[in-house]
Amino acid sequence: MSHYEFMAAVPKLDAREQYFRIPSEIESLKLFLRYLSPVSAFAPAKVVLYIHGATFPSALSIAHRFDGHSWRDELTAAGHHVWGLDFLGFGGSDRYYEMSQSPENRPVLGRAEIASRQIEKAVHFVLEQHRIERISIVAHSWGSMAAGLFVGSHPELVDRIVFFAPIAERQKHAPARIYPAWNLVSLQEQWDRFVEDVLPGHIPVLLCVHLTSRRYSQCAIRKTATVWDDGAGS
Repeated sequence: MSHYEFMAAVPKLDAREQYFRIPSEIESLKLFLRYLSPVSAFAPAKVVLYIHGATFPSALSIAHRFDGHSWRDELTAAGHHVWGLDFLGFGGSDRYYEMSQSPENRPVLGRAEIASRQIEKAVHFVLEQHRIERISIVAHSWGSMAAGLFVGSHPELVDRIVFFAPIAERQKHAPARIYPAWNLVSLQEQWDRFVEDVLPGHIPVLLCVHLTSRRYSQCAIRKTATVWDDGAGS
């Protein structure tokens, strides 16, 4: 599929949305970026790059409209230029070549150190598009590990960084889990993850209907493993 055929095949989530495909750190593999301009045409150049976690690409996280409104909508209404990156193996970005093979007994793909290089590619592209020197970053869950590595190496390129539900170390007594190179995530697995820590008698923040919408019904996707005990890329 050519670049133009690919772009035509990706459904727009908003009439103002724009898509970009840029080179990754791996030859011939492209990263996908989605961009939504501020609601006001006179907004200052406040630019935010969203970094997703280990499960959802940008379309199913910052850009997904729960009950008609997304996190991205809130940011654009506040005057921000909002970008969303899909790591390799997720969403609109290319898949690793290894993802055409069995995931068993193969090295895990998408480690934090590798993902941080993809963030670097995206940041340089966005800075050039807006002709600015620094950018703000919002990183979600596992994405905070890759974003933290990037910011530690390139603080001069970052204005502000927000970690939303970042990964924290937990004391575990179970044996270390062996991860496949990539895996599929079903709707049921997503729902189980959302509600596993909800206390009895309390209502989850998300309801089951939010995961059975038309867009989420397509999210049993092939994704990189991006292990939780990544050790920040170690």
